[in-house]
Amino acid sequence: MSEQLEEIAGPLKRAKKRNALKHGVYSRDIMLPGESFRGYDALAAELDEEWAPEGPTERSLVDRLVGLYWRKQRLDRYENAKLKQRVEAIHKSNEVNRHRQNLNDLGPEFNDAKSVEAVEKILSGLSPFYNEIITDAVPRADSQDTTPWGPAIGAYVSTLESEDQLEGPAKFIAILDPDLIESDMARSDRIDEAIDRTIKRLMQVKTAKQIFPNMRKAKAEPKWINVPALTGPSEQSNEKEQNVELLDKVEVFAKPSPSWSSAPVDYNKAILRIT
Repeated sequence: MSEQLEEIAGPLKRAKKRNALKHGVYSRDIMLPGESFRGYDALAAELDEEWAPEGPTERSLVDRLVGLYWRKQRLDRYENAKLKQRVEAIHKSNEVNRHRQNLNDLGPEFNDAKSVEAVEKILSGLSPFYNEIITDAVPRADSQDTTPWGPAIGAYVSTLESEDQLEGPAKFIAILDPDLIESDMARSDRIDEAIDRTIKRLMQVKTAKQIFPNMRKAKAEPKWINVPALTGPSEQSNEKEQNVELLDKVEVFAKPSPSWSSAPVDYNKAILRIT
């Protein structure tokens, strides 16, 4: 109540309040007020069951999906909380303006009250809430001459300015801000794009593993072929031709199949482009 009293009775001294709700979409803290590790773990379990990651590459991509979906949910909660905050602010402003107008309307009545008894009679017909506002702002004087008390109260309540209460379309317009809506949508779209890229990458990795299941185990093995018996070089051949003829008749290794690989395969380089 003290806060509301300050807003109604001290309009000129009221300071702007700092908005305590911070935008936490890209916050480094995993949990923000209103969030729970239980909800985060439940989301992680659902995505693990859906994608069944195998190996560090898939595990990393699924973990990234968990973080992105959590940020998406966090952004939705932020937008709802921000909208609720604006609605409550409009309701509070309407209530404050209503009380100020009611007190302002009492000005002529207090101005006509020339005695303490007359002032107390007016106060007795008001709510305790209004009584507290008035007596805090204009307390009863200690001197015996208390006749000006009524006019003093009248002068005070006459200074309380009020604005028109927002209702109907005006209230709707005050609550919704097109620029903020567009900004929120842009943030949401960026997270959706990151989710789509991560899912596409995860599908590429899984597809590569299905198409090339034995790539990591494949090794090039030498194969021998039968060649005619060595007969020696021809007497008519020169030295170069003799060397070539001997090399053609020695045992050679068969070239490994192009599908073999002598080193572990990096699936990231063997990924198919899925469009």
